[in-house]
Amino acid sequence: MFRILALMPKVFCRMRGGIFKFLVKLAGGTCGPGMRIERGFRLRHGFHNGLKFGCDVYIGCNATIDCLRGTYLCVGDNTTFTQGIFISVSQQVVIGTDCLIGEYSSIRDANHGLDNLHVPTNQQPMLPQSVHIANNVWIGRGCAVLAGVDIGTGAVIGANSVVTRAIAAFDICAGAPAKTLRSRLDS
Repeated sequence: MFRILALMPKVFCRMRGGIFKFLVKLAGGTCGPGMRIERGFRLRHGFHNGLKFGCDVYIGCNATIDCLRGTYLCVGDNTTFTQGIFISVSQQVVIGTDCLIGEYSSIRDANHGLDNLHVPTNQQPMLPQSVHIANNVWIGRGCAVLAGVDIGTGAVIGANSVVTRAIAAFDICAGAPAKTLRSRLDS
């Protein structure tokens, strides 16, 4: 009896993933098998054909994907989003395979315009720039990945970092703004 009760959260996680997969495909997007979604997940702006999810993607508790219609979000196979993740897509966000995105991190591909001093910032146009995160990237807890950033294969971003520029493949970076500490190729 207790074993069955202990399995229930995993069962519901898989069920939510199955329903999500069905709705993504119904809207014209793609979603591979093995999708798992924890409770509290929000997909703002609904399902549309710009959503592409690979196999065995995991989305943790209270994650939010804010993906406007007419935009493109692509997530590769075996990628894990832990709890509290926020992904905002105004143009294009591409996340590779085998990536780990730490809890309470955000990935955004746009910034508010700041040029007109006579218009409040929240009323100025969004300025989108695509974000590309390659395969096997680990983004630590509480990071912010900002518009226009490319993160290379095998890179590691330390906890609470703010990524404002391109990160080379296999670099280990940390800080606000994130700076390269060393390369994984050096070890």
